[in-house]
Amino acid sequence: MNRLDAQVLRETACRLRRNRAEKKRSGLYPLETLILYVTMRCNCKCAHCFLHDALNTGADEMSLDQIERLAESVPPLRQLQLTGGEPTLRRDLPEIIRAFARRGKAALIGVNTNGLNTGEIVALAEAVKGEFPALGLAFQISIDGLEETHDRLRGVPGCFGKAMETLRRLSDMRQRLPGLAAHVLTVISESNYKELVPLNDYLRENVGKDVLQGFELVRNVETTAWNIPRAIKEANTGPKKSVLPPVEAFDRIARDLKKLNRRSANPANAFHVHNLAQLEMVKTGRPQFKCVTAGQAIGVVYSNGGVAHCEFTKPFAKLSEFGWDFQALWRSEAAEQRRRQIGQCYCIHGCFHGTSVEYSWKGLARMFLAGL
Repeated sequence: MNRLDAQVLRETACRLRRNRAEKKRSGLYPLETLILYVTMRCNCKCAHCFLHDALNTGADEMSLDQIERLAESVPPLRQLQLTGGEPTLRRDLPEIIRAFARRGKAALIGVNTNGLNTGEIVALAEAVKGEFPALGLAFQISIDGLEETHDRLRGVPGCFGKAMETLRRLSDMRQRLPGLAAHVLTVISESNYKELVPLNDYLRENVGKDVLQGFELVRNVETTAWNIPRAIKEANTGPKKSVLPPVEAFDRIARDLKKLNRRSANPANAFHVHNLAQLEMVKTGRPQFKCVTAGQAIGVVYSNGGVAHCEFTKPFAKLSEFGWDFQALWRSEAAEQRRRQIGQCYCIHGCFHGTSVEYSWKGLARMFLAGL
């Protein structure tokens, strides 16, 4: 086990103890992550997008002033994850980040992006790190296969080349901008599961051996989530063209994921444990790690101000109903009622199931074994 693994395990164990103590004291795990949809506009047409029907419909977006009020009312977060749609399509994205950063409301701000707008992304990184050098800023760039596969899945010719250029530019900037990170997320589907190792080989050769690559199984509320009450299940949450790999391929996928994890700087990571558990969950339909994060450690705010405990369940309230006071909404009876409704459900969603690995001593033990 390397030094980084040992450090990650120590920090995870300490956070687990603190979080459990807070749960015992207050009845809830402390809110650590907020997933904020800044727009539902997108410039890709991804076959595996699980919010396919919600994109580019002209949906309302919170104004910058309303987001400022949200930023004022959230507790200090471990991570703010900005997503969409494509976040860089909001021209005021730097101001949105600034609203949280200048109030010290997030130790790390992540931006999920398809990487098409290279110039805007590089300028954003320069501006934010120039103004807030101590802030962690991480760009998650979607790359779902080698060039032909990626462009076909994304529905945009040349998408692969632009995403790679964005990744290379940001990776080069890390040397002079401490706290800046760029990593790849690959969604595993029937269309690309044979390219996991070749894609990682390509990334290591063209970006560097320290390139970070994460994985997720393509998700669908009807096939990769269980026990969600029908009345609160988010309808039409699933891809239109892309489906899971065949179950017969799961053993191969698991071997490839283990191989790639051994290459990484931090094999003892929760997301690798989650990836293997995802495969087992889909294969058996049985839960692997109890979801304790949705509606407690993690919340979701949509671009129109709707709030949900997770992305597979419907929003239960709007910020406008609470004067844009997030804390008041989060502690409301409506929020408590929804927490009771989702007490028995489980799914493969990485933001929730993957994070729940870190809230479990069983998860910590599996992280330890992965690092050996």
